[in-house]
Amino acid sequence: MLIFLPIWLIGWTIGGAFAIKALVTGEVKEAWFLLIWLCGWIFGEVFVSYAFLWGAFGREIISVKNGIVRIKRSIFGYGPSTDFQANRVSNLRASGFFAPMMSWSFGMAYWGLSGGTIAFDYAGKTKRFGIHLSENDATQLASTLKKRFNL
Repeated sequence: MLIFLPIWLIGWTIGGAFAIKALVTGEVKEAWFLLIWLCGWIFGEVFVSYAFLWGAFGREIISVKNGIVRIKRSIFGYGPSTDFQANRVSNLRASGFFAPMMSWSFGMAYWGLSGGTIAFDYAGKTKRFGIHLSENDATQLASTLKKRFNL
């Protein structure tokens, strides 16, 4: 995907540039259709750019400090983080990602943008991290986190 996505993105960007040019110069009679298409084009441009950047430069950073478990997903140091009270984290475990194949969660996990192979229970919900870890790596990391941080 790290080879395919930039190539796809170049073609997609060129197609969008031609569409914008046609819209601005009035070369097209059905401007409404082109405007709707450009909305989808922008979504595709942003999504694929983010997916590429995440795949090439994204990092999951897990920290446990002062009773807080922080999971941060960042690209070049920027990105959202979520904090959990460590004393409310339970059942930390290596776990496969089980989502219905046609669900949004499954689709985002395919791109490496959600899910994870390590799970824990928090406030009645299952939370995940460890995107694309092997089963062995997930098992070892879960065991290490449990021992080291008493989770």
